[in-house]
Amino acid sequence: MPDEIEVPLEQSQEHIEKAHEEHEGHHGAGEGEKGRGGWTRFIAVATAILAVVAAIGALKSGLLVNEALLAKNNALLQKSEQVKRLTEKSDSYNYYQAEGLKSLIYQTAAQSQSPGSAVAQDDLRQAGHYKDKQAEIKKQADESDAKSQDAEKEAAKDNEESAQIMEKHHMFAFSVSLCQIAIALSAIAALTRSRRVWFFGLAAGLAGIAALIGGFLGLHLPFAF
Repeated sequence: MPDEIEVPLEQSQEHIEKAHEEHEGHHGAGEGEKGRGGWTRFIAVATAILAVVAAIGALKSGLLVNEALLAKNNALLQKSEQVKRLTEKSDSYNYYQAEGLKSLIYQTAAQSQSPGSAVAQDDLRQAGHYKDKQAEIKKQADESDAKSQDAEKEAAKDNEESAQIMEKHHMFAFSVSLCQIAIALSAIAALTRSRRVWFFGLAAGLAGIAALIGGFLGLHLPFAF
């Protein structure tokens, strides 16, 4: 599972303070400089908003990872239960065959005795006894088999649930990544006074916000992440 996502909140605060200082430094300048100061201030505010969006995405992403791990652990427990039931089934069928062999031995012994003799009757009773035990053992084996199949279905269900949760996690993780890229580009734009770089950062930020909203709406990424 992926590690916890870190959100650059400290960097965004530095961007705000730096932009504010630059704006104050150009406070007495001409109209062009005032426009630049307002632009860098807008970058700082937008960066702070993106940091909040990234923090929300990181929190939701972490919660989904925990849910996916829980579902995966449940699947492993069900797999263990399946193995246990399969072992019980195997043991029961071995026991079933052993009791059947005993019943056959007593039936053969009864046939070698005089019909209606006490010994023959006793052998037949013993043969019937082991035959009845076979029926009980087979019932137990069938129950173990049914429980094994149920455990297998539950394990598959939990694995599917874990995969679906991870798909949701990927959406929020993608949102955080886009916001981090946007924050980095905003820092470059503020330092270089490049509007073109800022537009790229703005596009990445808007895409990150859209991915966050899409995650809450239950949408999934159309590609592997």
